[in-house]
Amino acid sequence: MAAHRAPLTNHHPDHSVCTPDHKHTSSGKPLHPDCPGRSYSQAVCTCGSWEFKGSAKGYVNESRKRHLATHTPPAPKVPVVLRARLRLDLP
Repeated sequence: MAAHRAPLTNHHPDHSVCTPDHKHTSSGKPLHPDCPGRSYSQAVCTCGSWEFKGSAKGYVNESRKRHLATHTPPAPKVPVVLRARLRLDLP
């Protein structure tokens, strides 16, 4: 199983996705002439049971990282023969 992801996306006031080339100030004011500004940021995890939306991009990113840390990393895919020889099961 692949590791879970929770990509962070920014959204305009009309709920459309704000593309990555639209740069903003830390308060969300647009620096790109065609951007109406960032209204909120959102992260949705691929596990399907977590999503977070907020106006502070930094807080959304922090919550996203905290959630991803709760997922256990996938077990290494080592053939049984090698696992026995390399003793990967030792603590």
